Amino acid sequence: MAIGCVLLGAGQSKRLGCAKQLLTYQGHTLLESALSKYSRIRPLAVVIDPCMGVEDMVHKVQGIPVPNEHPQWGQGTSIRLGVEALLQWEHTQKERLEAIVCGVIDQPLLNVQVIDDLCNTFRDIGDEKAIVQPQYGPNQERGNPVVFGRYWADALRLIPGDMGGRVILRGEGAPHVTYVWFERQCTMHSGIDVDTKEDYDRIVSEGGRYETNDSHP
Repeated sequence: MAIGCVLLGAGQSKRLGCAKQLLTYQGHTLLESALSKYSRIRPLAVVIDPCMGVEDMVHKVQGIPVPNEHPQWGQGTSIRLGVEALLQWEHTQKERLEAIVCGVIDQPLLNVQVIDDLCNTFRDIGDEKAIVQPQYGPNQERGNPVVFGRYWADALRLIPGDMGGRVILRGEGAPHVTYVWFERQCTMHSGIDVDTKEDYDRIVSEGGRYETNDSHP
C-alpha cells in the first residue's frame, strides 16, 4: 500500500494580494520548492489553477496536475478534487492507499524530515482511522501537512468549499489525532506559512538563519 498526497496549490492568496505560488524564496518559486519536497510521495496530486500555466512544473516531478477551475470556491473544493484524483489512481493502479497527506505550497521553510516523520508515525500507529498532525515551535502551533488515514477519504471529499481539513480535525476525527512536536525551541520554525506580505517579508529577511534542532519526540 502507498501513502498519497494532495498538494494544494490553487489558492487565490486574497490576503497576500498576489499569487503566492510564484513568489520566490532562495531562487525558487514557492510552488517549485513545495513540489521538490513533496515529490518523495507517490502518488502526488497537485491541485492548480489552470490559468497559471504551471502544469510542466508538476509533470517534472512526476506529479498529477489536477486543475481547479473554480479556486474562488475555497480550499474544500481543492481537497475534493485532489482526493478524487488519488482515488482514480487507486482504481487505475489497483493499489489501495493507506493514507493521504494534505500539504500546502506556502511553507518555504518546511523541513522534508517533517513529512517523513509524520508518515512514519502514521505507519507505526497502523490504523486507517489515524490522523497525524504536526505541532511546531515552543508554543506547539498546529499546522500542515496532515496525514489522514484512508478511512477519512470520503469525509475529505465532503468538506465544504470554504473550509479545510479542520472540519475533520476538530470534529469527528478529533479522537483519532496524534500530534508530533517538531522544532521545539525554534520560533522561526518550518511550519510557518505565507498568508500576508508581512509573513513573506519576515521569512525572506530571517528565514536564512533557520536551523532545525532535530528535537523530535
